[in-house]
Amino acid sequence: MDFLDNALNKAKEAIDVVSKKTGEFVTLEKQKFDVSSIKSKLEKDYAKLGKYYFELLKNSAETPEEVKQMVESINAKIAEIDKLNVEIETAKNKKICAACKASIPQSAVFCPACGEKLVFDSSEE
Repeated sequence: MDFLDNALNKAKEAIDVVSKKTGEFVTLEKQKFDVSSIKSKLEKDYAKLGKYYFELLKNSAETPEEVKQMVESINAKIAEIDKLNVEIETAKNKKICAACKASIPQSAVFCPACGEKLVFDSSEE
């Protein structure tokens, strides 16, 4: 019986060690996830801050030349994205609301997302 009791005690000790290591692993992985989550939130905050200053500086007469070049580069990329989105929506037989950038049916007179009255180019009809 001693052999069986001894084997059971050793198995219990092994299970306790594995349990403790598993708990440590789970805690460590949760902490890594928390760090990753906070970094993601930090990047979003940096982006918001950058966008805020972009909006402040894009029409400022006192903007340094280096910043003006960055603003022009951003504006060019925004225009290219808008152009590509129009092409994508046209291929899907839709168009984009000029006010809110929502995808809307070609036949819409008002934007279903923001309520804006849609203006048609004479080339569209």
